[in-house]
Amino acid sequence: MTKMLPLGALALSLLLTGPASAPAAGKGPIGTKADFRLKTLDGKMLGPKDFPGQVVVIDFWATWCGPCQIQAKILEPVYRDHKGRGVQFLAANVGEDVDTVKKFVQGKPFPYPVVLDPDDKVASNLGVLALPTLIVVDKKGKITKVHSGLADGDTIRKAIKAAS
Repeated sequence: MTKMLPLGALALSLLLTGPASAPAAGKGPIGTKADFRLKTLDGKMLGPKDFPGQVVVIDFWATWCGPCQIQAKILEPVYRDHKGRGVQFLAANVGEDVDTVKKFVQGKPFPYPVVLDPDDKVASNLGVLALPTLIVVDKKGKITKVHSGLADGDTIRKAIKAAS
Protein backbone atom coordinates (compact mmCIF):
# COMPACT_ATOMS: atom_id res chain seq x y z
CA MET A 1 0.00 0.00 0.00
CA THR A 2 1.37 3.40 -0.94
CA LYS A 3 1.27 5.95 1.87
CA MET A 4 -0.26 9.36 1.26
CA LEU A 5 1.62 12.43 2.42
CA PRO A 6 1.00 13.30 6.09
CA LEU A 7 -1.15 16.38 6.57
CA GLY A 8 1.81 18.59 7.59
CA ALA A 9 3.85 17.55 4.57
CA LEU A 10 0.87 18.07 2.29
CA ALA A 11 0.22 21.55 3.68
CA LEU A 12 3.91 22.50 3.36
CA SER A 13 4.01 21.11 -0.17
CA LEU A 14 0.96 23.14 -1.19
CA LEU A 15 2.33 26.29 0.42
CA LEU A 16 5.63 25.93 -1.41
CA THR A 17 4.39 24.75 -4.80
CA GLY A 18 0.68 25.54 -4.99
CA PRO A 19 -1.88 23.11 -6.41
CA ALA A 20 -1.00 21.22 -9.56
CA SER A 21 -3.17 20.42 -12.53
CA ALA A 22 -1.40 17.15 -13.31
CA PRO A 23 1.43 15.02 -11.95
CA ALA A 24 4.86 16.58 -12.43
CA ALA A 25 6.02 13.75 -14.70
CA GLY A 26 3.90 15.05 -17.57
CA LYS A 27 0.30 14.83 -18.69
CA GLY A 28 -0.35 11.91 -16.35
CA PRO A 29 -3.75 10.36 -16.93
CA ILE A 30 -5.23 13.28 -18.90
CA GLY A 31 -6.85 11.94 -22.05
CA THR A 32 -6.98 8.34 -20.80
CA LYS A 33 -10.15 6.38 -20.13
CA ALA A 34 -11.41 6.27 -16.56
CA ASP A 35 -12.55 2.67 -16.61
CA PHE A 36 -12.22 1.72 -12.95
CA ARG A 37 -14.93 0.62 -10.55
CA LEU A 38 -14.71 0.60 -6.74
CA LYS A 39 -16.92 -0.79 -3.98
CA THR A 40 -19.45 1.52 -2.39
CA LEU A 41 -20.09 1.52 1.35
CA ASP A 42 -22.90 -0.97 0.78
CA GLY A 43 -20.73 -3.33 -1.30
CA LYS A 44 -21.92 -2.46 -4.83
CA MET A 45 -19.43 -1.65 -7.59
CA LEU A 46 -19.47 1.87 -9.03
CA GLY A 47 -17.24 4.00 -11.22
CA PRO A 48 -17.20 6.58 -14.01
CA LYS A 49 -18.23 4.07 -16.67
CA ASP A 50 -21.51 3.57 -14.81
CA PHE A 51 -22.49 7.11 -15.87
CA PRO A 52 -22.22 7.10 -19.69
CA GLY A 53 -22.85 10.46 -21.30
CA GLN A 54 -22.31 12.30 -17.99
CA VAL A 55 -19.41 14.27 -16.59
CA VAL A 56 -18.01 12.59 -13.46
CA VAL A 57 -16.16 14.46 -10.71
CA ILE A 58 -14.13 12.17 -8.42
CA ASP A 59 -12.87 13.54 -5.12
CA PHE A 60 -10.01 11.42 -3.74
CA TRP A 61 -9.91 11.90 0.05
CA ALA A 62 -9.23 10.29 3.45
CA THR A 63 -10.80 10.67 6.89
CA TRP A 64 -7.55 11.95 8.44
CA CYS A 65 -7.07 14.65 5.79
CA GLY A 66 -8.12 18.11 7.02
CA PRO A 67 -7.94 19.75 3.57
CA CYS A 68 -10.14 16.92 2.25
CA GLN A 69 -12.90 18.01 4.62
CA ILE A 70 -12.57 21.58 3.34
CA GLN A 71 -12.73 20.28 -0.26
CA ALA A 72 -15.92 18.36 0.56
CA LYS A 73 -17.53 21.58 1.83
CA ILE A 74 -16.46 23.40 -1.36
CA LEU A 75 -17.94 20.58 -3.48
CA GLU A 76 -21.36 20.60 -1.78
CA PRO A 77 -22.77 23.73 -3.51
CA VAL A 78 -21.18 22.71 -6.83
CA TYR A 79 -22.91 19.33 -6.49
CA ARG A 80 -26.25 21.00 -5.67
CA ASP A 81 -25.91 23.30 -8.71
CA HIS A 82 -25.27 20.35 -11.05
CA LYS A 83 -27.56 17.71 -9.51
CA GLY A 84 -29.77 16.22 -12.22
CA ARG A 85 -27.89 18.09 -14.97
CA GLY A 86 -25.65 15.33 -16.35
CA VAL A 87 -22.90 15.57 -13.73
CA GLN A 88 -22.17 12.79 -11.23
CA PHE A 89 -19.95 13.17 -8.16
CA LEU A 90 -18.06 10.38 -6.37
CA ALA A 91 -16.13 10.57 -3.10
CA ALA A 92 -13.26 8.07 -3.44
CA ASN A 93 -11.72 7.25 -0.08
CA VAL A 94 -8.07 6.22 -0.34
CA GLY A 95 -6.19 3.78 1.88
CA GLU A 96 -8.75 3.15 4.62
CA ASP A 97 -10.95 0.21 5.58
CA VAL A 98 -14.71 0.21 5.19
CA ASP A 99 -15.43 0.44 8.94
CA THR A 100 -13.29 3.57 9.35
CA VAL A 101 -14.99 5.24 6.40
CA LYS A 102 -18.51 4.22 7.49
CA LYS A 103 -17.93 5.62 10.97
CA PHE A 104 -16.62 8.90 9.56
CA VAL A 105 -19.45 9.26 7.03
CA GLN A 106 -22.07 8.73 9.75
CA GLY A 107 -20.99 12.02 11.31
CA LYS A 108 -20.16 13.83 8.05
CA PRO A 109 -22.25 12.36 5.23
CA PHE A 110 -21.58 13.04 1.57
CA PRO A 111 -24.58 13.95 -0.61
CA TYR A 112 -23.22 11.64 -3.34
CA PRO A 113 -21.84 8.07 -3.41
CA VAL A 114 -18.72 7.13 -1.45
CA VAL A 115 -16.45 4.52 -3.04
CA LEU A 116 -13.48 2.77 -1.46
CA ASP A 117 -9.90 2.36 -2.68
CA PRO A 118 -8.56 0.65 0.48
CA ASP A 119 -5.25 -0.51 -0.99
CA ASP A 120 -4.63 2.69 -3.00
CA LYS A 121 -4.50 0.81 -6.32
CA VAL A 122 -6.80 3.05 -8.35
CA ALA A 123 -5.43 6.29 -6.89
CA SER A 124 -1.85 5.17 -7.55
CA ASN A 125 -2.66 4.11 -11.12
CA LEU A 126 -4.15 7.56 -11.74
CA GLY A 127 -1.10 9.36 -10.34
CA VAL A 128 -2.82 10.65 -7.21
CA LEU A 129 0.11 11.68 -5.01
CA ALA A 130 -1.62 13.93 -2.47
CA LEU A 131 -5.04 14.41 -0.96
CA PRO A 132 -7.39 15.91 -1.83
CA THR A 133 -7.16 15.34 -5.57
CA LEU A 134 -10.05 15.94 -7.96
CA ILE A 135 -10.32 14.12 -11.27
CA VAL A 136 -12.88 15.20 -13.87
CA VAL A 137 -14.04 12.71 -16.50
CA ASP A 138 -15.81 13.92 -19.65
CA LYS A 139 -18.99 12.52 -21.20
CA LYS A 140 -16.93 10.08 -23.30
CA GLY A 141 -15.21 8.63 -20.21
CA LYS A 142 -11.84 10.36 -20.67
CA ILE A 143 -9.99 12.20 -17.92
CA THR A 144 -9.87 15.92 -18.70
CA LYS A 145 -8.65 17.41 -15.42
CA VAL A 146 -6.49 16.37 -12.47
CA HIS A 147 -6.23 18.89 -9.64
CA SER A 148 -4.10 18.11 -6.58
CA GLY A 149 -4.75 20.22 -3.49
CA LEU A 150 -7.76 22.36 -2.76
CA ALA A 151 -9.80 23.50 -5.74
CA ASP A 152 -12.19 26.44 -5.39
CA GLY A 153 -15.75 26.32 -6.68
CA ASP A 154 -14.99 28.38 -9.80
CA THR A 155 -12.13 26.06 -10.79
CA ILE A 156 -14.37 23.02 -10.37
CA ARG A 157 -17.23 24.61 -12.34
CA LYS A 158 -14.84 25.53 -15.20
CA ALA A 159 -13.49 21.97 -15.29
CA ILE A 160 -17.05 20.58 -15.44
CA LYS A 161 -17.98 22.99 -18.23
CA ALA A 162 -14.85 22.07 -20.19
CA ALA A 163 -15.70 18.37 -19.84
CA SER A 164 -19.32 18.81 -20.96
